[in-house]
Amino acid sequence: MKIESTSGKGNFRLIKNSQEVCELIYNNWFSDKAKTVLNGNNIEIKPKNIWTSKVDIYRNDKNIGDITFSLKGYMIIRLQNSKGTELNFVMKNKAKWKLKFEIYNESDILQFALKSVNDWTKLNYDYDIEIANYDSEFQLEELLIYCGYAANLYLAIISAV
Repeated sequence: MKIESTSGKGNFRLIKNSQEVCELIYNNWFSDKAKTVLNGNNIEIKPKNIWTSKVDIYRNDKNIGDITFSLKGYMIIRLQNSKGTELNFVMKNKAKWKLKFEIYNESDILQFALKSVNDWTKLNYDYDIEIANYDSEFQLEELLIYCGYAANLYLAIISAV
């Protein structure tokens, strides 16, 4: 699986077995709002505040979680599954020169990693997805959409500092 950048404004496709699963599209160049359709579900991600340090996640117009930038430099993805149980994932950049985001569950067990594949002809990054020990009841493809968005958000916040 991989995440493939499709435009400089942050859009990306989720690719599985050489097939496009979905494409996350930002509203415009200056917006942090983004939308996609996955398995018939409308997913929308939009900032909760003007600093974009916290964004809300909506599935079919229902708020199911958020993404927050922590003061330690981590991205925290908080989601609610179909049973109403809250699941938390922490996304950490573990590399110095090339980006490598590792995603951990609440028990601090590595679930998967997004490893950047640098293509200097693009304004954004592509990521190869390395599955480690994914054991969550939350659908992997949907979580990957949120992780791709969080990676873009991380880069925007870090570059603004």
